[in-house]
Amino acid sequence: MSMTEIIDGMTHEMVGSDSFEQFMNRPLPHNGQAYIQRDYKTGKDYICCPFCGKKNFPLTPGAHITGQKFKCKGSNCREIFEVNV
Repeated sequence: MSMTEIIDGMTHEMVGSDSFEQFMNRPLPHNGQAYIQRDYKTGKDYICCPFCGKKNFPLTPGAHITGQKFKCKGSNCREIFEVNV
């Protein structure tokens, strides 16, 4: 099966539908709070920016942070986000 046949099949399925709800989950609401992501190469957890997804700083085990505001280190982002761990 070629890629053009696959794409034609996908467009045939999506014609007439005005949303992607039957094909995808709705995005989560954006609340400006950071999330934790594990780096599987090193095994460390990192605080990530909710706007651009950049890893900002490592999270030490047993750390407790509530309501602290940080500025993203991403060169194109520089947004302020809240950390609650």
